[in-house]
Amino acid sequence: MPVMSGSSKGNDMTVDSANARIYGSGLDSIHLAPIETALPTTIDGALDPAFEDVGWIHSDGINEALTGSVTKIRGHQGGNVVRTLITESGITIGFHALESKGQTNGLRYDEKDVVVSGGVRKVTRGPGQKISPRSAVIELYDADNVTIKLRWVIPRFEISPDGERTYANSDIAGFPFLGDIVGESEHYEGPVSQTAPKWTVGITGSPTGGTYRVAVNGFSTAALAYNAPTADVAEAINALAGVTGIAGVTASGTISAVVLTFPSAVVLTANGTSLSGGTTPAATVTITV
Repeated sequence: MPVMSGSSKGNDMTVDSANARIYGSGLDSIHLAPIETALPTTIDGALDPAFEDVGWIHSDGINEALTGSVTKIRGHQGGNVVRTLITESGITIGFHALESKGQTNGLRYDEKDVVVSGGVRKVTRGPGQKISPRSAVIELYDADNVTIKLRWVIPRFEISPDGERTYANSDIAGFPFLGDIVGESEHYEGPVSQTAPKWTVGITGSPTGGTYRVAVNGFSTAALAYNAPTADVAEAINALAGVTGIAGVTASGTISAVVLTFPSAVVLTANGTSLSGGTTPAATVTITV
């Protein structure tokens, strides 16, 4: 009989607290768009302009639930379990949006007619509820290290109202929702570009034409002319819809080195593939100290 060693390989253990995630950073978000909207295919690729951020989310966070139930099939002999199977399997995402706007109202209520005039939104509502299919991109960052990101890309996310909306002075009258993932989805997790409140967008290679874009937390601006003034760059960023917590961005510097200042740390990327002329023109971003 072999003799057992005094140490057991099974007792060896390697731990790394960096792999324990705490989410809830200022960059966390849920983006929704109509079905068939082009989806990102990388962890930090820019989102199609059709995506809209639901905005502020309740402090309860974003909740993932597995909906399947386990069935035990027992044999005759002693009633022992022979097989197990999961029935009605699926994944549901629960979230509680806090902002009252067209998107959240349209997801909760059966809105049949909407007219906006003078800032007033008039709606004819049906008495019932409905399922709202959307494409979704859920983005979560480690709250202590926002260079670590989780991105969940869901081609079909069927959203339904979930429970009561309370009008009281003790909490925000938010919008609770449940979203069921229908079919396959893509999941990314890992390091992404660094975040900072101040960036410089550089236009290199002396382009003579074409356009470029910058993206804030994955949201891409409209096309900017190769020689766009700094004020135009700031205006394009401030025009982005639904980027939570980002407003009042300012720009300074020169056309070829635009210095952008944000109210909080963001992830900034640039795409200069549409620039033309010059010598290998490109758009780059660097953190500015």
